[in-house]
Amino acid sequence: MDDILKHSGSVEIGFWLLDEIEKSKNIKILEKLLQQKQEMSILKWIKHMIDEGYGAKNIRRILRTSFENTIKYARKFLNFDAKVVTISNSKTLEIFFKTHQKNLEIIIPISNPGGEGKLLYNNLKTSKHTVTLVDDFKIEKHIRECDYVITGADAVSEIGVINKVGTKTLAILAKYHKKPFFVIADKTKFIDSEIKSDIFELVPFELITAIISGEL
Repeated sequence: MDDILKHSGSVEIGFWLLDEIEKSKNIKILEKLLQQKQEMSILKWIKHMIDEGYGAKNIRRILRTSFENTIKYARKFLNFDAKVVTISNSKTLEIFFKTHQKNLEIIIPISNPGGEGKLLYNNLKTSKHTVTLVDDFKIEKHIRECDYVITGADAVSEIGVINKVGTKTLAILAKYHKKPFFVIADKTKFIDSEIKSDIFELVPFELITAIISGEL
């Protein structure tokens, strides 16, 4: 379980958790994870859906549809060749990049503490795009030269986006250099959440150009 939580994106965790709930016929594992990982919006969303009376099979279908629609809309919205800066590890961004039909140059900072950028780099380095892993302190040069910055989200709250520490710095630099700053987030991220860990931070909406979602 620890390996899943450490190395997987929220959608993968969601599918894994729903499988575990179906096998055990109870939600004890969800309740345990909610105590340990209070900042994870996917856990809160699944709990909300269960409380609303949805079964694991239907929740899985809604999750998959939301994820796929978000990727599809993001590709349509950003359908051009570009140099792109991102941060941390995100299954949503990984699939967005891997299925993007245009030519992308993707710059990924190591994303310390934790080095999650290395995970995304390893997942993308065999794709058709040019992918470069850089030190965190060198990222401003690449933002100055990029076409846009795009990140995932751990949660979208009423006042901004919660994501890995370092995301706000990217947003501030993007605004300073007049570069668009996009966040890609499916419906599971739009749920009340608070920052419970030092590895997350809030990016206020005024620093964000647009949140790309497959939801109406």
